[in-house]
Amino acid sequence: MYDVNKLLPQKQFEKLLSELPTPRQKKEGRRRCKKRALLNGILQVLVNGVAWEKIAECGCSHISCWRYFKEIQRRGKLKLIYETLAKQYTDVVEGAFDTTSSTSFRFKRLTGWDAKHKKIATKISIFSDVEGLPADVEFGKGNTHDGDFVDNHIENTAGRRKKVINLDKIYVSLDLRRKMRRKGTKINMQIRRGDYTRKRGPKFRFDEEKYKVRFLIERTNAWLKNFWRIRIRRDRHPAMFKAFVYLGLIIVLIRS
Repeated sequence: MYDVNKLLPQKQFEKLLSELPTPRQKKEGRRRCKKRALLNGILQVLVNGVAWEKIAECGCSHISCWRYFKEIQRRGKLKLIYETLAKQYTDVVEGAFDTTSSTSFRFKRLTGWDAKHKKIATKISIFSDVEGLPADVEFGKGNTHDGDFVDNHIENTAGRRKKVINLDKIYVSLDLRRKMRRKGTKINMQIRRGDYTRKRGPKFRFDEEKYKVRFLIERTNAWLKNFWRIRIRRDRHPAMFKAFVYLGLIIVLIRS
């Protein structure tokens, strides 16, 4: 059997194993594969980026691994597990938004030309807490502006107190600053010359000390792109690609 320690530390593997649902055993038909063997094969695809049919010996066939992964994706289990862990492990009183692009083939859905990185891509937007842990995730085409994800992140985390949000210069928006200020949330970002020319009224201040923690969300993006199935999108259906992203984020949360 393929050594799982090459994919994840044993402790993290056991914790992830306990979070995933056990395959249902029907009264009739063949016996279901062990969950440990199924997860071994799925992690080979996620971490190493291999095709399903090229999975090394893991105790079951690659078809069984694919069927199990597709079933938990169809039932929404991966998204549910991620959202549960995100609420448990993250505190968004202070947070940050950032977007990363996964190189993609020119699929019909959820792909577009990313002019910044000059490639066909799918965007993954993450809302992280002060420790850099992913509290929320959104997906979009490569040509979607980073600022278009903000409202969805705010809506998805409604009811959770947000005092400070650190943003990059690409998110510069006077309307966003004013809207979030009315909600009691400070937008902490650097201002480019010429962005705001107003001479009267309160000025938007930049807290450099709080902004220093923004590198943590960059680290989270690097951890996520370390999974080769996420770095390069090879799944035609967006739901399958999202399922791998949710699984990667679950692993990031479990590591904490």
